[in-house]
Amino acid sequence: EVIDAVDLVEGARVIKSDDEVACIRWACAVAEHGIARMQASIGPGVTEVQLWGILNYTNLSNMGGWHEGRMLASGPRINPWLQEATQRVIEPGDLVGFDTDMVGPFGYFCDVSRTFYYGDQPPTRRQRQLYQLAYEEIQTNLKLIRPGMSMRELQGSAWPVPEEFREQAYPCVIHGVGMCDEYPQVKPRFRGPIAYDAELEEGMVVCVESYIGAIGERDGVKLEEQVLVTAGGYELLSSYPFEERLLE
Repeated sequence: EVIDAVDLVEGARVIKSDDEVACIRWACAVAEHGIARMQASIGPGVTEVQLWGILNYTNLSNMGGWHEGRMLASGPRINPWLQEATQRVIEPGDLVGFDTDMVGPFGYFCDVSRTFYYGDQPPTRRQRQLYQLAYEEIQTNLKLIRPGMSMRELQGSAWPVPEEFREQAYPCVIHGVGMCDEYPQVKPRFRGPIAYDAELEEGMVVCVESYIGAIGERDGVKLEEQVLVTAGGYELLSSYPFEERLLE
């Protein structure tokens, strides 16, 4: 009998082995090396695609694979999210957001997002507010990550996205990750109920997502952390620092 293998395969790869976790740690280390090089390279005349290319080069030169998208945008292109890198020159006062979406060494995924601020002048009050809201969403939802937490409980307890940001909010609160984006996925509660019964389990690797940007505004902020579910809660697999100037 020929059946759809998706349910079987998705279920089989939910819990990561020690070797898989080691590969994911390696992928995250390579990605964060690339992220640091990106941040150091933002300067006069640099384009979005040149900046993204540094991350891609770092991955390839460390025996990594590919990226599922060129998800990097700056200035007025950061709102709405999900726009790929272009030849736009990054300008002082811009927010620069990206999502690694990176298949790294040994075929394992690093899925981390940060938003930088470029410029000598202080960020605007609105830029800081957007960043702090995205940071609050990430930190609040990280505290929900523990074995036994059901997807429905997680959805119901997740950070309440303010009304003005809901239409452009990220499609999910968390999602599984391994060799790519994987099962399970929890969408925000204002987008409807969870369609299946499941719980977080020790050994899962998940990403916690946030995008904060209001319709019609110039700025938006994308943040994302990748974590291992442990017996006592979670362990961060991503460690790249947040933007201090936007948290002040």
